[in-house]
Amino acid sequence: MTASPADGEATPPLAVHQRILAVLTDPRLYWVLAPAAVFAFLLGCFGYLTWEPLEGSEHVHYSLSDALYGSSKLFFLHAAPQPESQVGLALDVARYLAPIVAGWAALIALIALLHDRAQRMLIPLRRNHVVLCGLGDVGFELLRVLRAANYRVVVIEADARNPRIEACRQWGGPVIVGDAQLKSTLEAAGVKRAARLLAVTPDDVVNTEIVTRARRLVKGSRRLLCLARVNNPSLCVFLRIEESNHGDDESALDFFNADEIGARLLLEAHPFDTATQPHILLAHLDTLGSELVMNAARRWQDERADSSAPLLVTVVDDDADQRIGSLLANYPVLEQVCEFTAYCTSARDLQRLSTARPAVPISRAYVTAQRDEQTVETALKLRHALDSAVPVVAALWQAYGVADLLENSTTQHGTNLTVFRTIQQTCSVDLVEGGSFEAIAHEIHRRYCLMQPDGVNPPPWSELDESLKKSNRAQARHIGVKLRSIGCEITPLRDWQAKDFTFTSDELTKLSIMEHDRWEQEKRDAGVKSDPHFLPWDQLPTDIAEWDTNFIRAIPAMLASVGLQIVDVREAAARYPNAAATAGTHP
Repeated sequence: MTASPADGEATPPLAVHQRILAVLTDPRLYWVLAPAAVFAFLLGCFGYLTWEPLEGSEHVHYSLSDALYGSSKLFFLHAAPQPESQVGLALDVARYLAPIVAGWAALIALIALLHDRAQRMLIPLRRNHVVLCGLGDVGFELLRVLRAANYRVVVIEADARNPRIEACRQWGGPVIVGDAQLKSTLEAAGVKRAARLLAVTPDDVVNTEIVTRARRLVKGSRRLLCLARVNNPSLCVFLRIEESNHGDDESALDFFNADEIGARLLLEAHPFDTATQPHILLAHLDTLGSELVMNAARRWQDERADSSAPLLVTVVDDDADQRIGSLLANYPVLEQVCEFTAYCTSARDLQRLSTARPAVPISRAYVTAQRDEQTVETALKLRHALDSAVPVVAALWQAYGVADLLENSTTQHGTNLTVFRTIQQTCSVDLVEGGSFEAIAHEIHRRYCLMQPDGVNPPPWSELDESLKKSNRAQARHIGVKLRSIGCEITPLRDWQAKDFTFTSDELTKLSIMEHDRWEQEKRDAGVKSDPHFLPWDQLPTDIAEWDTNFIRAIPAMLASVGLQIVDVREAAARYPNAAATAGTHP
């Protein structure tokens, strides 16, 4: 299926010159120009046929062929035969209307021919724009979102036959058809003057090559924020961690996985109740479903009152046992939190599911599959098999029309079946701005809200001022720098107790001072010249210093909430000195 904006969505806003061009080249004008051309031609014919010559003139009357010939030449200035006496109203209107119609049509053709070339010629004049590499499902949705938010975007697409290229050009944005892995293509897109580069092709290797080449091009000249899409969730995590632990801050490089982000947002939009022991159903345990289970387990681990009560997970899949085994192999920590039950998608197993009476009833069902049609089919089957009170959520990637039908059915008939539009929810301005650290930035704001006294209700993240969002993202991005300063690194979460990691007193003080200095520098960079808290650490009021210290204490728990943990590399080096020495000899 081909992704396209859903019906009724607003198209991206255009600049003034783009709106003028859009009006001049609007295809609906053809419904005006064509009748106007026919009308001018007929008027011209009528005018020539009814023209009365002067007495004694050599020309007595125009024949039908003369009238047709003359009327057709009215569309070219001074090309048509001119009567020797005053013309009638019909011919007078025709000889003005015809060249206007012809000129307008020529203008449309010229703009259509040269507009894209002119846009590309203006790329060298662009500054702080976004270079978007790849016009697949994710790339096109990101482009739509960025255009709606008034970002200036230059698109690079390798496939000249991609139908989305024409949509981009209609929006007034330049499109370069070429390989974004090549230096010449990136330079043509103005990457050396860009603020951001998004590599979102379907190929992980191509995306990493694009961002690597782009960083080399701008190294030492300016700071380029790069965001690369990685389809393999495990690889995405390791690349992100490697960059956080060892990357520099001159050219920030982030990685994202659509399934990982989609699972987090899906669970935020449709959470399960943690007041009692939850029992959730996962249909089609694909990549999105696996990430959903991991996010659900982390949430239950953090919020459960009874540490012995597991998260009950019923898996409905044709290869349920195999999928569960693969999930536990990739995330062994799930065995400590979850208890799985397997069902097949056959009619017999779904019948068994409908008649089963578990001790803890299913409270919510999630349907995720690689193909939207399979998601819809299974969601409808589960809607009939489960109790009507159990909410069923179907995660769809591209099937906008089917999504509308399901949502309309829920509205009209109360079927308790809702749709989560994964690509639309995942591809957002927040993703572009926050990258790898967006989830941590959200967690920082959530904990800030929890720390407020009674009666103070800060706005939710969606309503937060952009400057505050930027501050939270900078705070999240700096966590890796702080941890490196005390000999620690970030790794994937392997131990649920990692959230209880504690810093020594000296480490806590050092990291708190670093956070205070970072905050002060951020304010000064934003143009704030004076603030009562621009003070050395030892002169800060106790309550202000405590804010920074509390943030440092919360870092292990915040990382654990997004599937990460802290390890002390000095301790590992002391335990395995030979391995550390060997690792140090590698280039």
